Amino acid sequence: MFKRVCCLGALVLGVALPAAATDVDGPDDCQRTLRDFGDAPEGVPAYPGPVLGNFPTCLAPGGVGTQTGVCPPLGPPPGPAGYVMHVQSPSAGNYWLGCYGLPAIGMSGIDSEPDGKTNSPAIGLSACSQIPTDCVETAYGMTFDQDECFLDGSDTGVLRPALPACQMGTVVYTTANCAQTTQAFLNICVDFNADGDWNDNLSCPGVCAYEWAVVNAPIVVPTGCATFVSPPFLVGPQPGPAWMRVSISSDPMPPDYPWNGTASLPGGMVRGGETEDYPGFVDQHVGTEPSTWGSLKTLYR
Repeated sequence: MFKRVCCLGALVLGVALPAAATDVDGPDDCQRTLRDFGDAPEGVPAYPGPVLGNFPTCLAPGGVGTQTGVCPPLGPPPGPAGYVMHVQSPSAGNYWLGCYGLPAIGMSGIDSEPDGKTNSPAIGLSACSQIPTDCVETAYGMTFDQDECFLDGSDTGVLRPALPACQMGTVVYTTANCAQTTQAFLNICVDFNADGDWNDNLSCPGVCAYEWAVVNAPIVVPTGCATFVSPPFLVGPQPGPAWMRVSISSDPMPPDYPWNGTASLPGGMVRGGETEDYPGFVDQHVGTEPSTWGSLKTLYR
C-alpha cells in the first residue's frame, strides 16, 4: 500500500548563471500596492522536445495538463490552466519572498505586475500579454523570460533548493515583512515527471511522491528579513528537469491549486505574499551532483 511520507534530499537547479533581474518598481515595497503572478511556462516550451508548460501563470486560460499516479490525487481533475495572483496593500502590511534594500530606502524584493511574466525562448516580452519581462533564466539548453531569476541578487527569494530522487527534499527561502509577525501558508510544487504540470504523483518504493509537495503548511513570518527551511517532502524518482513553484500567502490555496492556481478563490486571488517559479533539477541520489551543478556549488556551500 502506498502512503505519503516526508524525507530529506538535494534538488539542484539545472541552470547556468542567469541574466540578473532587478526590483523594477522598487525600492520601498512596504509602501506599494502590489499584485504578483507566477512565471512558470504556460503555452510555451517548458522542457526540450518541446514539452509545453501547462502551469497556472497567465490570466488567460491555458492548456489542460494530465493527472497521473498510483495514489489517489490531491485535487480535482485538471481543466484549463489558471493563474496565481497575490494582492496586498500597505494598510495590511506587505510581505513577500526575498529581502533586499537598505533601511534608508526601505525593503524591496517584489515587483507589482499586471500578468504573469513568462516566455520561451526568451525575447524580453511575456507570452501572457506582451508585457516586458525582467530577466533571462538558462536551463535545459533553453532560455526562459521571467520576473525573478535564480541567484539574481535583487529579487529572488529562493536561496537553496535540495532534492535527490526518492529522498527527502527541502527548500531554503527568505522573506520580507513590513508589518508585525504574520501568520501565512507555504505551498511548494515540483514537476517530478517533467510533463509540464504539477498534478501528478509518482511512486518510490512503498510510498508516493506528490508534485504538490508542500500543501498549505502554516508558517510564521517575522517582521523584517528572515530565512526559512521548508518542511521536508518526498522527491519523485525521475532524475532530471523539474520546474518548481514556491508560494507564501495569508490564505490557504484551494484543492485545484496545482493547475488552477488561485482562479477558483473569491476574486481569483490570495491576500499577501508572493509566488516564485524556477527551472530545477532532481539529482540521482544523495552525495552526487549533476553536471550542471559545478559552476553553482560554491554559491550554495
